[in-house]
Amino acid sequence: MFQPSSPIGVIDSGVGGFSVARQVRRLLPHEDLLYMGDGGNPMYGGRTEEEILTMTRHMLRFMQEREIKVLLVACNTISCLIPRFQEELPCPVFSVVQAGGRAAAALPEVKKLAVLSTVFTARSGAYPELIGRLAPEKQVISRPCPDLAALVELVVNDPGMRPLIEADLRDDLDDLVNEERVDCCLLGCTHYPLVSDIILDLYPGLFLLDPAVQMAQTLKEYLDRTGMSSPAPGPGRTDVFTTGSVTEYAQKAARVGLEPLTSVQYYPPLRIGL
Repeated sequence: MFQPSSPIGVIDSGVGGFSVARQVRRLLPHEDLLYMGDGGNPMYGGRTEEEILTMTRHMLRFMQEREIKVLLVACNTISCLIPRFQEELPCPVFSVVQAGGRAAAALPEVKKLAVLSTVFTARSGAYPELIGRLAPEKQVISRPCPDLAALVELVVNDPGMRPLIEADLRDDLDDLVNEERVDCCLLGCTHYPLVSDIILDLYPGLFLLDPAVQMAQTLKEYLDRTGMSSPAPGPGRTDVFTTGSVTEYAQKAARVGLEPLTSVQYYPPLRIGL
């Protein structure tokens, strides 16, 4: 059974969830974080619903065995499917889609916003539905980005890949910024905040909304309200597990500012049809 001293779990299809873990670590330095990235499997955004659920449940079993007190679903694609597995967990589950949608709806100055996301997230309609329900006066443009998450993984590992990601970003954003003239761009995949500096170099002044910030704040409010904050006086642990390359995950964590890490360890992936 989980306790206030139990860790906070973070799951993602890759390293995108580092953007969430980074915000949680900044806001809640005394908490222990347990991160699982399914780096041994391709990007989830192009998968079927059943494939995504199968791989997600593999990570959920890992988290349940370690008795986490809260699960942060730091993958927008997985977040779209939370109703399919939420009751399988004994702990609260926080959705990055819910955090991002609520944050966007709460911005009175934003009348027209674009949501950049994976193909699966865009197809689900999760963001337009949530924002439309909370703030029906806002215009939401959903933009699927088939290759962007995979390119982020590449550029975080090798800054020399920057020209590739710049070209992809122009394809995704040029019309939204220059023709649609959106007030805000919601980064609807947790990989995207890892290259927010590149986005702003290309589009100075564009307002970027990172749901990870709201997610960390919502988590803090929950822990304070329920008395589940860690009683530990010192800095918490940050233990990273991956079904992919341990070396790459350690390097990428350092490059995006998620450090110091307590450990980076390998966990066997679930192999399904590729």
